Amino acid sequence: MASIRKRNGSYLIVVSMGYDYDGNRRKPRQKTVRPPEGLTPKQLEKWLNEQAVLFERECKDTPQTVDKSITLEAYINIWLRDIAPNKLARSTVVREKQDIDRLLPYLGRYKLTELRPEHFRKFYAELRKTPNQFTGKPLSECTIEGVHACLCGILSDAMEGGFLDHNPAWRTYRYAGKKKEKKIADEETTQKLIAALENESIKYETYFKLIIATGMRRGECCGLKWGDINYQEHTIHIQRNVVKVTGEEIIVKEPKTAAGDRYVYFSPEMGSLLKEYRKECDWEAEAYENRTLTEDDYVFRRHGLQLPMTPNSFTWRMKLILKKNGLPEKLNVHSLRHTNASLLIANGTDVATVAGLLGHSQPSTTLDIYTHAFDKNKKAASEVLQKGLEI
Repeated sequence: MASIRKRNGSYLIVVSMGYDYDGNRRKPRQKTVRPPEGLTPKQLEKWLNEQAVLFERECKDTPQTVDKSITLEAYINIWLRDIAPNKLARSTVVREKQDIDRLLPYLGRYKLTELRPEHFRKFYAELRKTPNQFTGKPLSECTIEGVHACLCGILSDAMEGGFLDHNPAWRTYRYAGKKKEKKIADEETTQKLIAALENESIKYETYFKLIIATGMRRGECCGLKWGDINYQEHTIHIQRNVVKVTGEEIIVKEPKTAAGDRYVYFSPEMGSLLKEYRKECDWEAEAYENRTLTEDDYVFRRHGLQLPMTPNSFTWRMKLILKKNGLPEKLNVHSLRHTNASLLIANGTDVATVAGLLGHSQPSTTLDIYTHAFDKNKKAASEVLQKGLEI
């Protein structure tokens, strides 16, 4: 296995060559690589991993016993059968299939070795003209970006398997137009929404207020169990995510990264609301199911079942609440998470803390998503400094 070591602006790839017949360790082979400029941390990690795979194959002279004439469509069938199920969550595979259905008509007939950057650029240009089957509007740029990510992942696996010497889709996508700012409720709108929630059932009031207060994802909130709540410490342990894909059973899975398994904090007022909601859940379990609620029960569960509610149930309810109270209908449940993050930043919380509370693996992810919020803080800080110095 190759190891990667950082050296100033370059990286050293080291490949262990094992032992000789006398039991002596062979001298490892080394190669220095310098990544292209302008890569994000995730892009850099992917680029380095690809370089390590190629160098390791070169060092060990791995025999290429694969069919180099295979088409993209044929390889994707192999990938879906043998690689994706062991590498990706079931819900992710379902979403990847949606992207695959979009790319196969354009690119499926090409041999892997025939694929060139211009093929992908032309494909993305065609996708931008393709109408969404539900709305009739052109596909969103986020959808096209997702197709590109899917392609890059599949071709990276093909490269690792010896079908390719490099990833031809690498850096072929560029976001078209200006990226939209996240849908965020300002402080006034947030206060109006909180007031409106107090007229809803306690289940919906608790769910939406929890997301505003903690910034957890909607699927993470659906995955909460009563045992995850510590009233003494005022903490909630986030360790599950609920996903529901059309035509599939409800999936409850662990967070994608170690950072996703985290603790968030709630106020005494939020604690009182949770306790009040627990009393109602206790009563319902005894009245309708003739049983006692346990710490292993989901906080937000389907009526009469020991299954969690799905995120889409709350998405639909959120739309009704916004419309009924004359609040901006462009907002959605995920907007509440963005609102939480933006309010933290506006109050001067540092990026590492915000990243930890949101469950981001890298602070750079938080910076990338909430650039606009940090920019406002930087402007305000500069104004305070210059005013203090009278310059």
